[in-house]
This record gives sequence, structure tokens and C-alpha cells, in this order.
Amino acid sequence: MFVVSADALSVTGLNHSFQDLEVLKNLDISVGRGEFASIVGPSGSGKSTLFHLIGGVHTPSSGTIEINGEPARRGRIGYMPQQPALMPWRTIEKNVVLAREIAGKSDLALARDWLEKVGLGDFKRSYPHQLSGGMQQRVAFLRALISDQELLCLDEPFSALDAMTRAEMHRWLLDIWEANRRAVLFVTHNIEEALLLSDTVYVFSHRPATVLEKVTVPFDRPRRGTVVDDPEFVKLRRRLTDLLTGNPR
Repeated sequence: MFVVSADALSVTGLNHSFQDLEVLKNLDISVGRGEFASIVGPSGSGKSTLFHLIGGVHTPSSGTIEINGEPARRGRIGYMPQQPALMPWRTIEKNVVLAREIAGKSDLALARDWLEKVGLGDFKRSYPHQLSGGMQQRVAFLRALISDQELLCLDEPFSALDAMTRAEMHRWLLDIWEANRRAVLFVTHNIEEALLLSDTVYVFSHRPATVLEKVTVPFDRPRRGTVVDDPEFVKLRRRLTDLLTGNPR
């Protein structure tokens, strides 16, 4: 039975190890409905492992993960990986609809509608190799978005993009998110990116990962790129950088 919960995601007392390698230690994370939360942390700190646990790919060593008040299991999240991971033999519209197709809810008309909304309608019958990197990332995000899941997990989706394309994707993602307000958990190494996009930022330690600090981002929405020049933004960015480098001021 579906349980109404205040949170789209609730992670409590989470621990996970691979044999003798301790990866996650006593993690507590929550993402409210319609909230955009990010995780920043060092490479190898277990951020991707956390996504695998949330997605039901692995079972945690101990602790609980609930999505909308129910235990995590496969098929409960929309997922966007670091690389677009589009099927090269499928057209763009058929890549967008893939997650729904797997769930037995294929809706090509919905895919076409969203492609039109984001300016990719003319490419619906194109193939992935015919699109730029930024366009492929848009397609990958739409695939996660129309999966119709309450929680979207985005795993460093813009890490391979150049600075100009990344800035363009930030504006695009914020516009789409503002219109839909799905709960998002976003992993990044980029502190500025996390602060620009998020309501809440979790700062992870080195492995085994714990939460060093949960930071509430105070800037109003809708949010634009110029916020990075705000003195409070600069101060927050410096504070998070110091946390990650172990150099508190």
C-alpha cells in the first residue's frame, strides 16, 4: 500500500561495505517532495554506491532507505547517469520513452510532446550520434523525467561537458525543474554547480563517507547564473571548499 510521507527520499543510519571495504557510514539524508538536493564530496567517497542502493541495485549492509515511505527497490527512481547512455540504434523519441516502455507504459506521444517543449522536436527521428553532447544530455534527462517517478537521481550528468555547455544546461535544467518540481538528488564534484541548483547540499567526507555538513542554500527561486556573484554565494562556496579540503577558516 502507498504510504504518504513528507519525504520523497529518507535515508537513515545507512552503512554499506564491500567485503572489508567500508564505503558508507551512518548516513542520514532526506529529500522532500519537490526539493532539489545535491551531494558533493571527494572522488571515491561512495556517492555512486549510494545511488545504487537507492535504486535497489544493492541491499545496504544496515540502515533503511525509503522512497515515498516504502522500502527502496528497483524501478522506483528516475535515473540519469554521468554519460547519456542512449541506445545508438533507437531514435531520439524512442530513447526518451525507453524507461516507460520497460515499465509497460510506453507513450510515444508524451515523448514527442516533451521533445517539442525543450526544443528538440525537429530531432525526434534522429539518432544519438547526430546530436551534440548537450542535446544528448537533454534527451537522457527527459528519459528520466517521463519515467513518472517521484524521485530523480542525477549522477554527475554534466561532468563531461565544456563550461559553456554546462552553464547552458544549468539554465535549462532549472527551467524544467521549476515547471515540474520533482524531487531531485544530484551528485556533483562542482561546489558552484551544487549551490546554483540546489535547495540543500550534503557535504560528504572521504571514504567511508559520512555527512560532514548539511547546508541550506538561502537564495530565492527562480535562480539564475548571476547569483554566483552574490557575496553570500561566494562565502558559501568558500565554506564548502574548506570543508572538502579540510582547511576550516
